Amino acid sequence: MLGLHDEAKADLAYQKHCAQQVVRFAPGTTWLCFSDQVMHAAVSGQYMLEQTIHLPVAALYDPARSPLAILERLTGRALARAA
Repeated sequence: MLGLHDEAKADLAYQKHCAQQVVRFAPGTTWLCFSDQVMHAAVSGQYMLEQTIHLPVAALYDPARSPLAILERLTGRALARAA
């Protein structure tokens, strides 16, 4: 996922032509976003805290809908070793 993120940031044509939507939040608000299945970026703002939490596949509510499972279906191969 990090490689995909880095490629999108480095691709100037993608940055110029991809669909974008700005979401504004009132000053002093806090928001939470599960962004593991969308390309995203903070384009403005004063403060940001980003937290990444890694869960074992066995702990997921619906492992078949996880980003890992989706990428494995798209590539047709296992991308992670079983725990």
